[in-house]
Amino acid sequence: MSNEIQIQWPAWEQLLNPHFIPLMENRDRYLILYGGRGSGKSVAVAIKLIYRCLTEENFRYLLIRREYSTIKESSYQTLKDLIINMGLEELFEFRVSPLEIICKENGNRFIARGCDEATKLKSVREVCGAWYEEEIVTESDFITITTSIRTTKAEYLQEIFSVNPEVEGDYHEHWFWLRFFSEHPDELSFKGDNFSVHHSTCDHNKFLSRDFVDNLNRYKKSNPYYHKIYRLGMWGTKVTGGTFFSKFTMANTAKVKYDPTLALIVSFDFNTMPGVSCGIFQMQAGRTFVMIDEIQLKTPNNNTPAVCRELCRRYNDHTAGILITGDSSGKSNDSKTERGFNHYTIITEALKNFRPRDLTPNINPNVVPSVGFINSIFEAGEAGYKGCKIVIGEHCQKMIADLMNLLEDSDGTALKKRITDKNTGQTYEQYGHFGDLFRYAVHHAYGNEFNIYKRGGRTGLNITIGKNDITASKYYY
Repeated sequence: MSNEIQIQWPAWEQLLNPHFIPLMENRDRYLILYGGRGSGKSVAVAIKLIYRCLTEENFRYLLIRREYSTIKESSYQTLKDLIINMGLEELFEFRVSPLEIICKENGNRFIARGCDEATKLKSVREVCGAWYEEEIVTESDFITITTSIRTTKAEYLQEIFSVNPEVEGDYHEHWFWLRFFSEHPDELSFKGDNFSVHHSTCDHNKFLSRDFVDNLNRYKKSNPYYHKIYRLGMWGTKVTGGTFFSKFTMANTAKVKYDPTLALIVSFDFNTMPGVSCGIFQMQAGRTFVMIDEIQLKTPNNNTPAVCRELCRRYNDHTAGILITGDSSGKSNDSKTERGFNHYTIITEALKNFRPRDLTPNINPNVVPSVGFINSIFEAGEAGYKGCKIVIGEHCQKMIADLMNLLEDSDGTALKKRITDKNTGQTYEQYGHFGDLFRYAVHHAYGNEFNIYKRGGRTGLNITIGKNDITASKYYY
């Protein structure tokens, strides 16, 4: 303890949950605390930083969030509350303009910075670390911040993340997961090259009320997705509002198995960027339409032949046949790769050993009614809608990302936002490709039911002519 600040620091066991005590001595460059709600990870970070602020020289630490205005009610408030609760408030000054916490005895300080004020991220000198609270910042903001943390005066440099593992889109492609988690996909807590990852849930917080835990446990039945994220602290895709597939929830997903005795229903959507998308489905027991797999390859394999080769590799021993469907535009002249060939002739040739049948319609199903039909099936859940049930394999993360993040436009159609690939500079639609191939596949699987849905539930007209009774159910009205 510094000679200038005479306090009796309690034993860590009095301040912290045992699960976090080893982190107090951790000096890795990056320390990642993630997990469920109520685990105590933010409090653990704050206590560690208060201790460092009091005991080290030249301690200047950034409090980071995407928006500057949210810091006051998050990491800043957590630090302030703990300082007061520990009886240390006389040692600190709490400023709000600019937002800072300053130790009056040694000049050490916490400095708030928001990623929405890009010019200020680089303005602080001699910084020894940053606390990223709750939100995961963009990769570009992280690079700006982490390259600004450089000083030889501090005892050590460390950036700490206390985050909820929920991001928009497929988390397997998110920069944070790729950088810190991709080499340890089956581990909760682990140590990497100059970084440590630490997982926690409410089970690790001895100071938490039983009511809080019971409330989280209720999500297991009422909302499995929230249970996975908030209770178990596992990685997941963020749920957004105003989505196109508005009735989809994680309750519509499950662990699924490939049945080698059933035909594969393979649906395609064709795009140069991010690549050709492929979904693999089966009509399993009880007329349940099950998505068992997905394929979308990165450049230079983001093309139809490469996707077909990957399909052959995964299902090399499949003998029950393949039914092909997908985007009808793949048959048009615009999609020809060379004279006499289009996407579907390439697919049929590449999959010939599986005895494929090309059942792709000449016209794609109308977008709005097909999505309405799918939403009705999702909403019905286990009960099914007119005998139709859908289950998405929980490992099909690209499909799940589409279903959760594709937004609805003001005219009722899909709002397909475009993003720019950081490597090639090309722009493309981030979501919608798997949603489209999904619509085509469902239309194939439940064509009759979809036609009835479009007619408002009417199954056809019974027309009596003399003694003949004609049921015209195959016609549209």
